[in-house]
Amino acid sequence: MKRISALAQNTRGHFKNLRQQRFFSDRLSLSMLIAALGLNIVNLVVLAIKLRPLEFTSSVPVHYSNLNNGFDQLGPWYLNYRIGLFAIGVTIVNSYLAVLSYSKSRITSFYLMVGSIVVAIFSIIISFAFTVIL
Repeated sequence: MKRISALAQNTRGHFKNLRQQRFFSDRLSLSMLIAALGLNIVNLVVLAIKLRPLEFTSSVPVHYSNLNNGFDQLGPWYLNYRIGLFAIGVTIVNSYLAVLSYSKSRITSFYLMVGSIVVAIFSIIISFAFTVIL
C-alpha cells in the first residue's frame, strides 16, 4: 500500500513539474498541442462512427499502394484503427520532445508540434478514404 501511495505522490509531482514548464505558458505552443490533440480525437471519432465490426474477418482493405494499382492488403476491420493510433503516438512523442527542447530551441519545439498537426491531418485524410470505401 505504501508503494502505491508513493507512486501516486511521485506521479503528482511529475505532473506539477510538467505544468510549470515554459512550454505550457506559451500560447502558440499550447494552441498547437490542443489542435493536434483535437484533430486526433476527431480522427478516432470518425473511425469509431464509420467502422463497424464485420462478420467476415478478411475482406476489408487495410493498405493501399500506387505500385500495385489498388489495395494490396486485406485484413480485419479493426486494423484501420492503426492510422489513428499512429497519429496519437506521433503527437505524444513529438509533444514530449517539444517540451524537452523548448528551453533550448523554441523553433525546434514549434517544428515538432507542426509535424504533429501535419501527421494528424494526413491521418484524417487517410481515415476518411478508408471509411468511404467501407
